[in-house]
Amino acid sequence: MRIPKTLANWLNRLTSWAEVGARIWARHWLLIIGSCLVFGSVVLKWVQFPFSHDVSGLKFSFLRDPGVMPHLSFFSAGLMGLAVLIVGIFFLKRYPPALGLAAAILIMFWAITPAQIAFRQPSMLRRLTYELEVNPVLKIFTKSYLSENYGSPELVPKRLILYSAWGRFVAACSFLRLGWYCFGLGALLIGVYAIVQMPSGRLTRTLSLLCLPIGAFAIILIPPAIGQNYYTRGTLAATFGHNQEAIDAYRKAMRWDGWHASDIDLYATIGQLQKQAGISHDSGERHINRAVELRSENEFEAALFEFSRAAEGDGTLAKTAQRELAITRMSLGLALYQAGGIGSAITNWEVALMEDPSLIYVCPIWPVAITT
Repeated sequence: MRIPKTLANWLNRLTSWAEVGARIWARHWLLIIGSCLVFGSVVLKWVQFPFSHDVSGLKFSFLRDPGVMPHLSFFSAGLMGLAVLIVGIFFLKRYPPALGLAAAILIMFWAITPAQIAFRQPSMLRRLTYELEVNPVLKIFTKSYLSENYGSPELVPKRLILYSAWGRFVAACSFLRLGWYCFGLGALLIGVYAIVQMPSGRLTRTLSLLCLPIGAFAIILIPPAIGQNYYTRGTLAATFGHNQEAIDAYRKAMRWDGWHASDIDLYATIGQLQKQAGISHDSGERHINRAVELRSENEFEAALFEFSRAAEGDGTLAKTAQRELAITRMSLGLALYQAGGIGSAITNWEVALMEDPSLIYVCPIWPVAITT
């Protein structure tokens, strides 16, 4: 059977293109697969929130908390990673080590992501863990009042170890999802390709490039490690009854680690130590200690008053008290709803949402309260 000349020309072109493509694939397949993984990861989910909006690579910022509704961020891991990869590929022919440097930066972004969540953005990790604790209770509530919504039967939410730096790092890793894994795998493949392309001194250059992600990771870990050391000292001092020494150690832990600086239980502990020592009768920590005790006894209105006293000042203590004020108001609304005070419950929920918009898990209860 004779093939038409036009079709034969097209087949010859396709064959030549296939040969060129095969040669390119055989030589650069690590770079191609790695680049596709990095490009695809930016639109995938990086951080999964148990209840509210998830965060993709385009919305995970290294500079700020994503907020209730994450938006595209110029300094997001995805956009910065894409920019670094494009620059590295552009200079591949002119300066081959540029791709190795780009791979090292990509690996750095990947490696510091869980440390960023655990230590540089404590408000984000606190919101993640709090939603994880509230989610099973919310499912049980909706299952009780909405017959068509089959919630989880579990009563005790998953517990994470948050009082230690290592525990917070593990907790942050547990919320990472497919986008982060794809980004890391792509960065590693690009790094392997860059190492293979190095003409000489591969071991030396590889070790020098690895210094960048390892150094960045270590820099992020140093402050929380120091804060953990002071926190341990404070706990030991409190155990032996050295109250003032414990208070000083806890305050140093707060200065070094943002997680401790926004930990309401640590403020309550300092307030309890001050009470035992008979000092600082009107301090913010003493008000927080009384508020936490009252809230545990379901005395929500008295707890609100104590939290409001603590929130009158400035600084992290006031912000932490303001956050707990909103949480307490949300709990008061739920207690009022269960007691039949639907109007008062909705009013408290509205005020809680105005004070802290991240408490959006109260929203599914709202329609139930209105229709009841």
